Amino acid sequence: MNVLLQWLARFFMAMLGLAFMAGLLLALGVYVLFASVRWLLTGQKPQVVMVWQQFGQMRNRARWGATGMETPFEQSSASTEDVVDVEVREVHERAPRLPENRG
Repeated sequence: MNVLLQWLARFFMAMLGLAFMAGLLLALGVYVLFASVRWLLTGQKPQVVMVWQQFGQMRNRARWGATGMETPFEQSSASTEDVVDVEVREVHERAPRLPENRG
C-alpha cells in the first residue's frame, strides 16, 4: 500500500510538472504570436528583439587589446569632446530672488 502511494505521488508530481511546462510553452507561444502581429502592424520591434540586438552590438564592440578588454565606453571616451559637469559663476547678493512665502 505504501509503495502504491509513493508511486501515485510521483505520478501526480510528474503530471503537475508537465502541466506547468505546457502552460509556460502556451504562454510563450501566445506572446510570440502577439509580438509578431504587433511587429507586422506597427513596425515596432518586440522588446526581446531590441535587447538581443543591443547585447550583440555590445559583444561585437568589445575587443581584446594588449591591456585587456576595452569596453565601448572606453573606446568612445577618447573620440568625444570634453564634458563640462559644472560651470562656475559668481553669485551676487543683489540678484533677484523669488519672493518669500509667508503663508
